[in-house]
Amino acid sequence: MAEQSGELMTGLEEIDRVYACAAECEIWDQPVEHRTARAFVFAATGFLRGLGEAADSDLWRPSAALLRRCRRLVTTVPLPFSHPLLEFEACARQLEVTVARLEGVADAGHLERLRAVVPGLQSLAADGVDPLGDCTREFLTLEDPRDGFVVLSDRRFAGAVAEAMALNGVEVRCGTHAELLGHSIYSSVVAVGSPAWIHPGLLNAPRTANLAIVHYGFFREEPEVAPLLFGPAASTHVTRPVRKSKPYRCGEPETPVPGGLVAEPDGAGLLGAGECSPSEEIRASFPRYSAAGGQRGMRDQAEAHAAVLADGSHVLLPAALDARVLSLRADGLPDVQVEQVPASSVGRGDYLALRNRPHHQDLMDRADAILGADAASLRATQADWKRRLWERTEQHPRGIRGVADELRSRGAVTANVGYWVSDWCIRPRRKADFAVVLRYLAADADVESVWEQLRRIDSAHRSAGQRYADDLHRALTPDSVARLVAAGWCTVRPSGPGSETLVARIDDVLSGTLHVPLNALCRLRTTEDF
Repeated sequence: MAEQSGELMTGLEEIDRVYACAAECEIWDQPVEHRTARAFVFAATGFLRGLGEAADSDLWRPSAALLRRCRRLVTTVPLPFSHPLLEFEACARQLEVTVARLEGVADAGHLERLRAVVPGLQSLAADGVDPLGDCTREFLTLEDPRDGFVVLSDRRFAGAVAEAMALNGVEVRCGTHAELLGHSIYSSVVAVGSPAWIHPGLLNAPRTANLAIVHYGFFREEPEVAPLLFGPAASTHVTRPVRKSKPYRCGEPETPVPGGLVAEPDGAGLLGAGECSPSEEIRASFPRYSAAGGQRGMRDQAEAHAAVLADGSHVLLPAALDARVLSLRADGLPDVQVEQVPASSVGRGDYLALRNRPHHQDLMDRADAILGADAASLRATQADWKRRLWERTEQHPRGIRGVADELRSRGAVTANVGYWVSDWCIRPRRKADFAVVLRYLAADADVESVWEQLRRIDSAHRSAGQRYADDLHRALTPDSVARLVAAGWCTVRPSGPGSETLVARIDDVLSGTLHVPLNALCRLRTTEDF
């Protein structure tokens, strides 16, 4: 009982510290102005907005994806524009080649807007300044920067940003917002990026005495602090306004205008919360799913939800398929249990274990090792009935839906044809439904024999998944679990070199569904993959 009381007191003391810090914290909205950055971002935005329905065409998609990436990096990563990680020079050359190739072939308006982007990107690539970084360093040095923290949207840039800060005389920790959810309280914190992207917990429960939101001044939204608690508690001093700082100007003097005011960006070019964000790139990489269409050509496609992870990466989770993914029970931390669960069942707050290859492909390879010499013949049986079923959907006037209706009319209880024809499916759940399918296909095969062969494949998949879960459980050391609890993610190697696995918490699930290739599902992805 005494031990439980001590744990409770520790939790209460932690809450008291957060409330005390939140009550005293000063939050500053710090816009940054840089003429070249503004010119490039406005030109890129003009091209992207001007594409309209052409944005999904094969002609413009590569250029649009490249510019979305460059625009996001300009506005969210506090590194010198000439830094090799940003690759602005290579991107400018690629766009120049595209403009020359499309001259006289593509829409003149789109081409002119694309051509207008190139000089701005070239100027950035040749410019070694770091506007967001300079503003961040100035704010941090008001206190001891070694007791500060820089919040980034993607952990993969944390090392490079910390190194760039140190080269400029400021030693500071860098990471994602999830890493601020631990017990530490900092003297100063800088969150870099659009005010609308800032995680609510960073504003209504800041673990710092001074918080600056450093962003370019051409974002439309301003930061708002939501109440830490709703109801009567919302009237406490924990909720307070955000103070607006004077624009931090880098590389250019203030432009005087009549009346002594500072010139503001053109309102038509201001950016909204959905622009320059990682979620914009995720959604733009795949067409939105339409329930009214897509009845054909879907064998290697699936509906998916995009889940953003605590480290800034993301995963595409099937909306309907019975695909499985490794998950950790969040409520049991630091006592970890690893299990395979339907990918469509996980959501915000769950922990996933992901590799850079699809979980399903990894399971297939491991299962084939278990099946041994019989793997090839068993897989041929699996592929045969699925191929026959797919051919019927291609021949049917109403495609997948028509075949599903006919199977139900013949006695099938379930007719998840879209899943059955996919590579993810081994067999239907019910043998009776599978018998209906074989009769419908006029397949000259014994139901019991085929069902038994598919059962062996299914058993091998389950065994392979359990073995990998056991390997992962053994690889989760106390240090890695502590990192997982503190930062929301950690990396482990469950089966030696080359098997690095990210374990990360789901922080958000984007609204709507996407139509994605099957090989993109249930694997670790970043916006740099596109």
